[in-house]
Amino acid sequence: MTPDMADEFMRRLTAGSTLSKLTSGRREPAFVSRQRFLRHCELHPEWAVGATRLIKANEQAAAHVRKTVTWRLAIQRSADKRRAADRCKNGHIRTLENTFYEQHLGYLVRRCKDCIKARRHLLMPSPDQVRASIASLHEGGTLSSAASHVQQSMRNFMRANPKLGNRLRSISEKNASAHRSAAQRARRRFAATSLIRNDGEDAYEAVRRATAHLLRDERDDVMSRMFIAIAEGRLKLSDARARVGEFLSDQRYRPRVYGDYSLNSPIGDEDGVTWLDTKTDADRLWA
Repeated sequence: MTPDMADEFMRRLTAGSTLSKLTSGRREPAFVSRQRFLRHCELHPEWAVGATRLIKANEQAAAHVRKTVTWRLAIQRSADKRRAADRCKNGHIRTLENTFYEQHLGYLVRRCKDCIKARRHLLMPSPDQVRASIASLHEGGTLSSAASHVQQSMRNFMRANPKLGNRLRSISEKNASAHRSAAQRARRRFAATSLIRNDGEDAYEAVRRATAHLLRDERDDVMSRMFIAIAEGRLKLSDARARVGEFLSDQRYRPRVYGDYSLNSPIGDEDGVTWLDTKTDADRLWA
């Protein structure tokens, strides 16, 4: 080779070309033949040493490229590149605050929260979701009672349709106010004021005096029934003594499928007291 050809040959080797690419002529015309290259190496040993070093490095790089051309390794190489990137595919800078990881198809994938927020602002509900949300509002529901993804899409829909959005928002606020009022009324009706007056001492004293004549086995249950009635507003403290018989009858009543018990039936298994023994002369069922 001439000195100019030798310099050009070395320049192409330095640029990354391989020996087969320069001498075979398969993909492009050969620069020189392989015999001519070998003859030049014999005549110029020092030049041959530098050329051989570049040829080996270029061959190793080319072999690495051929090895990683397969689809799986190409995907892995692309994934590694994206995983090490400082920005996401939409240009957001990756930070600890806007980045999280999740499993996707067996791979650990890094997600960008800014991209998710941007997609949420573009998400629009389907016609069926709009009709269902409007029907729910007319039935007393609110916009916040829908699923989270429907809430976001409905906000985008109302932002794109301000007149309809203002109307839907007004109905939702009205329904929410009604729900809060109902909850407040329910909390106020949780217990009547007569039960909690004077820390419950007035109610306890009224019930205690009204049930003072009852048997010990029945008195506690009757008192419990009366306390519940006072809390629900069905019994006034002033009527406790007059209505104690109603609660005593409810306590003694036992629901049964096959009719009433016989008065001769025992009340319990341990004592011999019968139902007839609990009746006074005024309560007799016969003359």
